Amino acid sequence: MDKLNKIPVNLSDAGDDLVLHAAMPGAEPENILVTFTAKAIVLDSTARGTLARDKKILRQEWGIGKYHRMLRLPCTVDTMRVNVTYDNGVLTVSMPKGIEMTPREIRVKKLKGPRGQTRGHSGRAG
Repeated sequence: MDKLNKIPVNLSDAGDDLVLHAAMPGAEPENILVTFTAKAIVLDSTARGTLARDKKILRQEWGIGKYHRMLRLPCTVDTMRVNVTYDNGVLTVSMPKGIEMTPREIRVKKLKGPRGQTRGHSGRAG
């Protein structure tokens, strides 16, 4: 069974929006799935990296494998107007506050970044 890596998040209230930042190093944008339920956001992905087959690991602070995190939101958001970006290993989800949450799945799309950076985007234009 694969170990699930818990995703550290920062959630802030920016007035009209809730903004979630999630550290997901090694994830490919097209493997990131953001799901909204009636009262929560769920983040899923797979992290890639190098395996230390012939090395003694001295410190490992993030794992390789599946990422998963469910977080209850403090208020309802308009899931049809959510904006999701992924850049430099950080997923950012901007969620406009709303009256009713519609269940929705968002798959991040891979974009070409400068100098080979891995970037992704899905949702409304910022």
